[in-house]
Amino acid sequence: MFERILDRLKTATFWRLVWFSVILSELLTAIIVLPMSILFRDGIAADYLITGSVAAFFVSLIVVFILVLLIKELRKDEKLLSEQNQRIYDLSIRDYLTDVFNCRYFYERLEEEMKRAERYQSSFSLIMLDIDYFKRYNDVHGHQAGDRVLRDIALFLKKNIREQDVIARYGGEEFSVILPETGKQVARGLAERLRMSLPSQSFTPNGAQSDGNLTISLGIATYPEDAESIEDLVKVADHALYRAKGNGRNRVMIAGE
Repeated sequence: MFERILDRLKTATFWRLVWFSVILSELLTAIIVLPMSILFRDGIAADYLITGSVAAFFVSLIVVFILVLLIKELRKDEKLLSEQNQRIYDLSIRDYLTDVFNCRYFYERLEEEMKRAERYQSSFSLIMLDIDYFKRYNDVHGHQAGDRVLRDIALFLKKNIREQDVIARYGGEEFSVILPETGKQVARGLAERLRMSLPSQSFTPNGAQSDGNLTISLGIATYPEDAESIEDLVKVADHALYRAKGNGRNRVMIAGE
């Protein structure tokens, strides 16, 4: 019961409070004045009745003022709680190292995109990408340098994909990019642009690869053309990625090709 009253208070508008003040004033007047008039009959003066009515009105105003202060505090607390919950949620779906989405959120978005594709009879694509020879890079430069590279790769992806695309760190040095409402050919063009742009980026320290620059391998799969479930779509895209790595790395492979 008390929680319902608090909910009503939090959504109360100014004019509702004014009406509440008027109604409360009338109620208090009835409570104070009517028993007195009945008890004393004609023995109570009109001045006392007026005084009682005015007192009831001011008491109602005080009550409403207290309610206004209470509502402000409730709304402030609710806003702070909402902001804290949002921060906690943001932390729970972000990868702590790269600040892109984590694997948990990746699967949540895949499910959303699959439902949307089914509803509108559309398609979407998935890119799985992996940094070539990353273990060698870690062995040569150390894990701290490797962590910096992961952060730099994540930043590079953010700057080079479309606003509606979703980047996630799938695990280790493997990233994924969800491309909503995107067919294979558009996905191929984006993947090739990422692949060709990366070697020109400056990473410190660099090297540990054959040409001295970091490169990536990418695999692409499209729903519903290549798979009918989330698990199968990830598996098919991952398989295309492994084919890219097995065929010499630094290349894009498309599922079904």
